[in-house]
Amino acid sequence: MTDVSLFAALIGGIIVLGVVGDFLFSKSKIPTPVILMLAGILLGPATHIFKSDLFFDIAPYFGTFALILILFEGGLDLEFDLVIRQFSSALLLGFASFLLGVAGITLVLLTFFQMKPQEALLFGFIFGGTSPAVILPVLPRLTIPKKLKTLLTLEAVISEVLTVISVIIYTGILREGTHVETTEIISHIAVSIGISVILALLSGILWSRFMGYFSRQNLAYMLTLGFVLLLYTLTSFLGGEAAITVLAFGILLGNGQHLATRSQQIMSKLNNPINVKDFELDEVVKKINAELTFLVRTFFFVFIGLLFDFTLFTPEALLTAGAVLSVFVLSRLLSVNLTKPLSPSLRSAHISSSLGLLPRGLATAVMGFVVLEAGIISSEKLMPVVFSVILGSNLLLTAFVYYYQSRHSASAETAGADA
Repeated sequence: MTDVSLFAALIGGIIVLGVVGDFLFSKSKIPTPVILMLAGILLGPATHIFKSDLFFDIAPYFGTFALILILFEGGLDLEFDLVIRQFSSALLLGFASFLLGVAGITLVLLTFFQMKPQEALLFGFIFGGTSPAVILPVLPRLTIPKKLKTLLTLEAVISEVLTVISVIIYTGILREGTHVETTEIISHIAVSIGISVILALLSGILWSRFMGYFSRQNLAYMLTLGFVLLLYTLTSFLGGEAAITVLAFGILLGNGQHLATRSQQIMSKLNNPINVKDFELDEVVKKINAELTFLVRTFFFVFIGLLFDFTLFTPEALLTAGAVLSVFVLSRLLSVNLTKPLSPSLRSAHISSSLGLLPRGLATAVMGFVVLEAGIISSEKLMPVVFSVILGSNLLLTAFVYYYQSRHSASAETAGADA
């Protein structure tokens, strides 16, 4: 078999594995991302068919492209009214989970591992936020209410944004040795989010009207994808948080017709009537996006597995990662319980439906690379912990999802038998 044929067989095998994994999720209760990551580990560090160091340079680029598509698809699937109702709870849960995680990780590393305060806090920032790239593909397949899925989607994005902002700001502080007030950090976060929301609103309104005219034309999706990529770049250039912009843009585009219907009466009073059909997004565009997102998402998770390098793992790194994972579970438990009184969505669901959504992904690895480039922490000290935490947190996700889905299936069967 030639190298080209082998490569084609490998690509085809990964795609089939992704499809089969999606199909078997309802049977095995094992999330597809974990299956694909294990496949990547098998192809990379386990058998050395591919060498991990070949992929480090392209990791940030491929990870960013995958995240853009996953966020955009997630936004298209969310209902605007649910987003508005769940936003305050998601914001509270995101901040509580992140802050408790950072505080817990910092305290544990200081107390039990005698790490320097600045290094311990930096570890806390790197591991503080969850990964929407892992969580968003799992949520649609969980048997939880739509309003809870909306809340957890928003929370995952908020959490990752906090991770990226905190790591970049704190790395700059440590590298330059300048003192930054807490108010300046809060102001920076507020400005970044404000820029993101404004850009999403303007582009969402403009593009939803545009797509009403052109979504049924050839290459309409390619044009939209190009616009999303440019929007991501523009947001980053202006100092906003591109993840928020892409998600919000997807929400507005997916709900364009609904929002136009609600605005119809107001616009008529202003002598500027609108045709609701001009804001309708063609289903073909959504289907093409879902197919492309599935393809990129499948290779993304295999790619994460390929990045692992087990030769770096030491007993100390594994022990540190184990302590960090324990903090994840405790901080998640505390944050969910703190948010519950203010969130009917969390109160009405079993705690395991949200407790297990704590995986870290490629964003955590990318932030690790940012810290390494700054020369603050050595690669031998940081990267084994990063990869151990990524793998361990995704295995925890699998365990919690398996427990919740099995429990839910058993409850449904019991209810059916009683009926």
